[in-house]
Amino acid sequence: MTVSDQQPSAPAEGLRARRRRQTRSELHAATVRLAREQGFAQVTVEMISKEAGVSPRTFFNYFPSKEAALFALPGTVPPALAERFAEGEGSGTDAVLRDLGDILADHLQEAAPEPQELEDSLRIAEGVPSVLATFLAQCEAVERDLAGLIARRTGTPPDGEAAELLAGVAMATVRSGIKRWHQSGTHADEGAGPAERVRASFDALRALLGPAAVK
Repeated sequence: MTVSDQQPSAPAEGLRARRRRQTRSELHAATVRLAREQGFAQVTVEMISKEAGVSPRTFFNYFPSKEAALFALPGTVPPALAERFAEGEGSGTDAVLRDLGDILADHLQEAAPEPQELEDSLRIAEGVPSVLATFLAQCEAVERDLAGLIARRTGTPPDGEAAELLAGVAMATVRSGIKRWHQSGTHADEGAGPAERVRASFDALRALLGPAAVK
């Protein structure tokens, strides 16, 4: 049985959590919209806050910078998905990558911006080094979180080489999937959103590793 076969019912989202998620989404959408219309360099936190109908102080409750608001990809894996992965069967490389692909694609599906917003963010970021640096920093934070989850699943040290390597491979696969989705120009309404592309990248990785990974 894989972790995708045993998905526990997530607790109902509270009003406060829903409102925070909505505000975060509105700030991100405002950032993308303003950057698209005026150029990212011309956009300020004050402009974003006004566009979203909140104060600059509220903006900084959600994002540390306008770069982070533009690239609002999912952060730390939520507890329900983390638990699903940790309790999955198998500690071999193939099983770990299989289940990592499942939870990371699900996390992207649940928490990522709308596909068009994500595509616009990627296009804008291509010419803005500070945004790309922020994206990589976000990936590194998630990678550290994943290393801890992998260590828990496999019974290895959280700072051990095996956990760190697998976490690094997983995040590289996520980045590759998102990049390929962006380059394909294919949208979610055509059945190939970013989450589906990330799943495909994990499938390709496992096929590449082949029998050597099933240990």
